Amino acid sequence: MKKTVLGVVWLVAVGFGAAADEPRTEEVQKKAVDKALETFAGTWEIVAAKPEGIMKEARKLVFRRDLTYAALDKDGKELWAGTFDLDPTATPKIWDHRSNEVAKKGGDVLGIYELSGDTLKLCCVAGTWNDKQWTGKPRPTEFKLPVADVMLELRRVGTMRVRRP
Repeated sequence: MKKTVLGVVWLVAVGFGAAADEPRTEEVQKKAVDKALETFAGTWEIVAAKPEGIMKEARKLVFRRDLTYAALDKDGKELWAGTFDLDPTATPKIWDHRSNEVAKKGGDVLGIYELSGDTLKLCCVAGTWNDKQWTGKPRPTEFKLPVADVMLELRRVGTMRVRRP
């Protein structure tokens, strides 16, 4: 009987010790987001937008490390701003955002992203949250219309590009 009790106590102690050594999921997620922001944050020129005309006057998007963003016109004037979230551990990688104005009404945009060097592809759908229920198309799983409402291709501003012969 003593051996059984001691065995159970030992297993419980080992289990708690192992759990204490493992990083919490939230910490792992935060580290992944911080690392992704090293390359995601910056100023991006809008190279292509589908459907045509969707971005109207916007010519650049600026993503900041504090998870805020702004859309700028050709003169650098802010057209709108908001917040975004990343999950670089998901497949495909998640990029959700909401403008400050739309967020007041419960609006949100669920999206995905792909970052390769100085090229950033974004794909998203718009909808609203009501009592934690999403109303709108599901998050895209691929970069194509009509699965998505909007697709953007961006190029990083301010980096040197080496042309190869």
